[in-house]
Order: sequence, then C-alpha cells, then structure tokens
Amino acid sequence: MDLSPIDGAPEPGGSHETDLFHALGPGAIDAGGIASVRYVGRCTKTGKDLSIGPTATAMAEALRLHSLLDACSEATSGFSSAHLRHPAAGKMFGILVVTDPAGRQGTLRAFSGEWDSSWVAPAGWVPSPGHLQEYAAARRDTEDRVAEFTRQIEELKERPTSKPIRRQIEAMKIERRRWSRELTDKIHAAYRFDNALGEILPLTEVQTGSPRPPTGMGDCCAPKLLQAAIRSGLTPQGMVEFWWGSPSAMFPREEGGYYGSCEQKCYPILGFLLRGIKAAQVETEQVTTT
Repeated sequence: MDLSPIDGAPEPGGSHETDLFHALGPGAIDAGGIASVRYVGRCTKTGKDLSIGPTATAMAEALRLHSLLDACSEATSGFSSAHLRHPAAGKMFGILVVTDPAGRQGTLRAFSGEWDSSWVAPAGWVPSPGHLQEYAAARRDTEDRVAEFTRQIEELKERPTSKPIRRQIEAMKIERRRWSRELTDKIHAAYRFDNALGEILPLTEVQTGSPRPPTGMGDCCAPKLLQAAIRSGLTPQGMVEFWWGSPSAMFPREEGGYYGSCEQKCYPILGFLLRGIKAAQVETEQVTTT
C-alpha cells in the first residue's frame, strides 16, 4: 500500500503536515456496508451536538489500512505494527477522508496516543495536536529528575528504618510529585485546538467536570485527524475508527471492529473542532459514545 503523499499536496505555511495527505487506493472495495458509528461532541457556542461519521469511501480506505497493518505485523525494519500484538498493546486507528483546495480527495491516517513508546509519529501519520516542542526540554529534564528521585528513594529504603530516613523519603516523594505536576501543567498548556472558523480552544479551558483534563485528552484518533485537516487546509468528508492489535486491559475490543468516539476525552473537544465543517451534522438524538 502506498504511504507516500499525492503529488502537489497542499502546503499550508510550509508545514511538514503536507506529507500526511494520502491518495485514495486503486480499485473499488466493497466494505460490506457503512458502520453505524459517529464521532460527536457538544458545540461550544450552540450547545448542540455535532457529529461526523463514516462514508463508503472511508470504509473502503479503512479496509486498505487493515491490510497495511496486517502486512507490517511481521516487519523487522521500517514501519512495523508488530508491537500491537503484545498483550494489551492494541490501539484505535482512524481514517479521515478529505479534499484538498484543488478538489482532490484523499485520506489522513491516525492512531490513538503514542506509537511504540514515542510521541513522534512515523512518517505518513498525523501528529499529536499539541505543540510538543514547547515542553520537550522540560520533559527530558523532569524525567531525569524524577528518575533520580526514585533512585534515591529506593536507596534510602534499603537503609535501617528511622524517623529521619522516613522524613527524607517523604520529602523526596513530595518533590517528585511537584516536578511531575509542573510538567503535566506545561503539557496541558501546549494543547491549543483551532477550528475551521479560526477559533482557539486551550485544553486548559475545555469543560471536563474536573480540575485537570484527563490524561491523553486530545490524542485520540478523531481530534488528531480533525485538527490535522484544519491546520493543513483540508476539508473533512467522512471518518471511521477501528481497533487493531490485542485487546486492551480496560476495553475488550475486537481487532477490525469499528467504534465511535469516547465520551470522556473526545466529546468535550469534537464539538469545537467540528464547528465550521460542512460535513458535520447536528444530532437530533443522543449519540452513544464509548
């Protein structure tokens, strides 16, 4: 399967995201119908639910992606999906059908979260919507400091127990939590979503019902795909997500099964990202999210 961008893909501001646009696969594919899933969120202005769903093209391209992931499951070099077969290591994948400013149709591809312990997306996959470079240095520094605190704590635990030792351990634990919390705040501040209307929504202002956003919020497939399309000047047409790899410990999902967006992390964001997108529909009934 071709992982290269189409010739003459749009170049919004010279962004590296131009190599995310994939040409549609050759030949027709019968996907056996359109999955009854939706990707939905509450509009931040109207309070109504907006959603986007799969199309026949999205379903066909999802099957092509199934084939790619399957073909790469035994790869020992280059792009490999082998780690998805490890226990509880599967993840969600998404396809977003888009058109470029010239009217050509193609797709964007995404996976949820990080890739094989790295936040740097492999070539051809949409990146995290967060501005990762804003906290990259702080992350490296914090991880080093946290590792050192952990080492010292474990070393102290091996000494004979005494009140001064216990106080030292507790003080180090408090300092370790402080460093971790400060990094989390920097990460949250680096996530700022922008929609097709030019509006901006910082993650720190997303209404989640909690003092802090859930871990990983914004890095599910649907928000990653929509944000990449908007920043690349591409027009979304249809979307579908599926699970690939071994089931997770929390969700007993089946490989190749199609699933809608989640309520905790996606619903508070998708309504904002879908504002100004013609393919988005106003939901008249409550849509079940996962």
